[in-house]
Amino acid sequence: MLINIFIFALGAIFGSFCNCFISRKIKNESIIYPPSHCDFCNHRLKIWEKIPLISFLLLKGRCNYCKKKIPIDNFIMEITCGIIGLLFFDANNLLRSILLISALYLSLVIAIIDLKSFDIYLNQVGILELIGLVYRFLYLKFDFDFILISLAFSVIYFVIYKIFDKSLGNGDIYFYLVLFLFIENIEIIYFILYSIWLGAIFGIIIGIKNRNMKIKIPFCIYIFLAFLIVMVKLRIFS
Repeated sequence: MLINIFIFALGAIFGSFCNCFISRKIKNESIIYPPSHCDFCNHRLKIWEKIPLISFLLLKGRCNYCKKKIPIDNFIMEITCGIIGLLFFDANNLLRSILLISALYLSLVIAIIDLKSFDIYLNQVGILELIGLVYRFLYLKFDFDFILISLAFSVIYFVIYKIFDKSLGNGDIYFYLVLFLFIENIEIIYFILYSIWLGAIFGIIIGIKNRNMKIKIPFCIYIFLAFLIVMVKLRIFS
């Protein structure tokens, strides 16, 4: 029980860091300076105001100084990272847990940045790729089927990209291919299908809401959700 609480708390701390990183990356600010502060009044936060989850609840979701609402997505990110930590931590295979949880956190960061800014930073994708290469080398395998699947997907994606006049994001394919490294070959097709279904469903909802079916939507968040679904399924049934 205590170990689960510790893992969840540690995940929430990483979630808080991810929030800070995302916000500052979008604003092109340093992750180190200035210290944590309210985005509205710029007041420097005290230690007790930076405790993941607990501070949000104690402050009732508002800044202690200007009383502006703290974005709920901060709270959601901390809970999400805590749950991811709980789901994928395995004391019997610590290295695999660390690699997979790190990949999930980093892919979530990439997806949220894309969601908020329509930007995909290839240096972040590159770090994720390094983690994926180590993960696949240790726990899966670079066989002919994997290479064939990756090449076939790349060709199909490129053709669709050209046919639809670059309406697809040109960074999404790198995100897809890197995440392939963490997925068993037989599950890759499901991963692709899940992302397409999720993108289509939410795309239609967003299009109806905005009364414009041609509206541009960030797709990395649906790729991440599909990745999470596949990895949870593999975790449960492994």
